[in-house]
Amino acid sequence: MRRIYVAIFALLFVAGCYFFPYSADIVSEKYGVTKLQQDFNVFRAVLQRGHPGIYTYASKEEMDASFDSVYQTLKTPIDVRAFHQKLSFIIDKIGCSHTNLYLPKAYYDTILRRSNFFPVPVIYVDGGLYINSDAFNIPVGAHIISINSNTADQIMKRIVDYNVPDGRNKTYNLSQGATEFAYNYFLAYGPCINFQVEYAIPGASKNEVASVPAITLEKQLNDYNYNSYYNYSSEVGYDFEIIDSLHTAVLTLRSFGYGTSATFAAYKNFLINSFTLLKNESGINNLVIDCRNNIGGEYENIFLLYRFLSKNAFKEVDSATVRFDKTPFTRFLDPEFALNERPSLDSMVKTEFCRLPNGNNAMNEDENNLRRPHPMAFNGNVFVITNNNVLSAASNFVAMVKDSKRGIIVGEETGGGYNSHNGFTRLLYKMPNTGLLLEFSAVKVQHYLAHPQLNKYGIEPDYPISITINDIMENQDPQMAYILDNLIKKER
Repeated sequence: MRRIYVAIFALLFVAGCYFFPYSADIVSEKYGVTKLQQDFNVFRAVLQRGHPGIYTYASKEEMDASFDSVYQTLKTPIDVRAFHQKLSFIIDKIGCSHTNLYLPKAYYDTILRRSNFFPVPVIYVDGGLYINSDAFNIPVGAHIISINSNTADQIMKRIVDYNVPDGRNKTYNLSQGATEFAYNYFLAYGPCINFQVEYAIPGASKNEVASVPAITLEKQLNDYNYNSYYNYSSEVGYDFEIIDSLHTAVLTLRSFGYGTSATFAAYKNFLINSFTLLKNESGINNLVIDCRNNIGGEYENIFLLYRFLSKNAFKEVDSATVRFDKTPFTRFLDPEFALNERPSLDSMVKTEFCRLPNGNNAMNEDENNLRRPHPMAFNGNVFVITNNNVLSAASNFVAMVKDSKRGIIVGEETGGGYNSHNGFTRLLYKMPNTGLLLEFSAVKVQHYLAHPQLNKYGIEPDYPISITINDIMENQDPQMAYILDNLIKKER
């Protein structure tokens, strides 16, 4: 599920930054200690009562210590951005990619059209921050040394809490932090009207400095894909091609988010046509599935795909649990959510789940369907490419492939968890004073695995292959190349 940008506005004296001159500005408003403490107590109570995975990657003792330590810092009035920073620290401790903290709509709408955002796409590779665009006055591939006198390392440490994986894969925090850099820099340092960027070009005798004027967030988001030099195109959600010379097919899946009847029907027909072709083309004995930057979607879509690969029957999940009978703390729900989504959530828990002795609710066994291999299932070699931005249902799919040894995983560790993730449906709460919106999924899903592993990370590839700055400069794809050149050609 695609993470939506969230931001908070800070009025700090930083080089290139400025204070808004009028006190009535929504982004400059500070909240008193009592109101902050009230919101914090709601935030804590809601998570402790309703979050299905709050103690998956940190013990109750660890989480209590984090809550207590942050609460103790609420001693002076602060603005929404500063409060958001404090709450983000706790969300990162939970380690759930489906837990998000959003700005109030009025706040977000206010900053959306203000020219306070870093315009240049960047990428985090080789342990550093690099320019990922040839559309500005800084060369593509230039190594960023500092921005407004803050070193790149300092900046990345400040923004690391804003992008959370399932577990402790900090590479995801950093790589996604770079992808959403304009927004994250704003969260960390506040509004700027100009950016002084110090950078290094390989082979140059000294560093260069460029002045880059800020743009609106709206423009940055609209132009991001166009301005990016190296990215994974998502204009088409899925694609299929055959490399005849290697007797290999490549199935690209950038999303599993086909939830309407029309989009699901199109996706289903695509898979049926693709695998029917593979079945009829007897010479195709290798299938590469490119899942990079697939952040998930509908469960039905991954189960359908896995039916075309699995050699054995499988269940949808090992288990699915909810920590409440009815939605807790209803008075703090976002009003639109309470009206439009809460009834179906409570109905799902009542009809599809049963109460356990420990007070939780587990999905009824008759809801956990048994899926069988599809008649057009592919029996050849399978290779799956992953990167850090594989999440949610997509990581569920990759975990099933690896656990069953049905395919070889190549690329980078996923941001989604190996054993489990939180999903199904969401909860959305609104803090009563600041208006910050807290969203998290209601159900903890244990993946259907024969060999679950007790770890705090994502799915590790069988062959770890990362993207380097040289790959970016030369527009190369080392992960795909490794499969084709080292795992397929050498086997022929």
